[in-house]
Amino acid sequence: MMKKLPIDVVIYVLLKFPVKSLMRFKCISKALYILILNNTFVKLHLNRITSTKDELILFIRTFREEPEQLKSIASFFSCDDNNDLHTLHPDLDVSDLTSSCCTIFNELIGPCHGLIALADSFIIIILNPSTRKYVVLPPSPFECPKGYHRSVEGIGFGYDPIVNDYKVVRLSDVYWDPPTDYFGPREPKVDIYDLGIDSWRELDLEFPTIYYLPCSEMYYKEAIHWFIIAETVVILCFDISTETFRIMKMPGTCTLLDGPRYGLAVLNEHLTLICYPDPMCSIDPSEDFIDIWMMEKYGASESWIKISTIRPVPIPIESPLAIWKDHLLLLQTKGGFLISYDLNSDEVKEFNLNGHLESLRVIIYKETLTTISRISEHGTQVERF
Repeated sequence: MMKKLPIDVVIYVLLKFPVKSLMRFKCISKALYILILNNTFVKLHLNRITSTKDELILFIRTFREEPEQLKSIASFFSCDDNNDLHTLHPDLDVSDLTSSCCTIFNELIGPCHGLIALADSFIIIILNPSTRKYVVLPPSPFECPKGYHRSVEGIGFGYDPIVNDYKVVRLSDVYWDPPTDYFGPREPKVDIYDLGIDSWRELDLEFPTIYYLPCSEMYYKEAIHWFIIAETVVILCFDISTETFRIMKMPGTCTLLDGPRYGLAVLNEHLTLICYPDPMCSIDPSEDFIDIWMMEKYGASESWIKISTIRPVPIPIESPLAIWKDHLLLLQTKGGFLISYDLNSDEVKEFNLNGHLESLRVIIYKETLTTISRISEHGTQVERF
């Protein structure tokens, strides 16, 4: 085929195939192998025209098998026109890729060119769910001196177009750790891992206290976003290229510490803020509501507009997880189940998917051929799951 057809026609045809088929095509001939793995073709595949129908879901949940033992399962789904989930691959046991001490801090961050970071307080993994390849990052070498305690407060992952490299950002607080209830003054630390050189480095930067919430770490517009506690709650942004922090204000009604809780998502390619009732304080579900705000112009705090209010909340929820197909709000309930709420029709759908309380994590992604390169023979190894 490649000998008879112009190369641009071959590329046009190949771009119509899913990644699974392209991975098989590599075995047909050396010419196809070289073409499909070529950086130009990978970029063309990344930038091809797609729609919300091409969205896939990576869903991770954790079960407590024994009092001190946790089991984490990753599931991969596509969807149909009825918004039902269909399994793409068999469930994957990722217990060995996550720590076993806690489920609350487990995070899915991205996607960034189809790559996703799976992180907790101890382990960080970069994976491409389309090619089913991953790499476990080496631990940061920046440890605490004796008598001090390091608390990881936030993780970020993104792409730096200036140096053409992917970076992981780790925000930590270091405290004096005496045998009393007072932990001494807080010292913030910022670590950066560069995938291109397979190495960690430390930045001399300070940041306010991170306000950690599920669905609160968002990669968008080449920046990583967290909530922080200043005088009120605001959004902290870390620009991947300049490696600097900046602040974005939230809508005036969404800044209180003792009011609702907050999540970040992307809706119609806009940064979106979800204000939802605190599950620890909610008493009467009929009085609860969820407000959804969209930032019309990124970076302009005055451009926040409220686009939807859900009242009453149909099922008591723990937290939002993601916005799927630009109209389905995915949530985890207080009972640990995954549900969707249709922002257009108000329809609620409960899926037969559940896990340990607060352990559900969802990320929406599209198929890409983005590779995770091994730096050297003795560098971090790329594995396949």
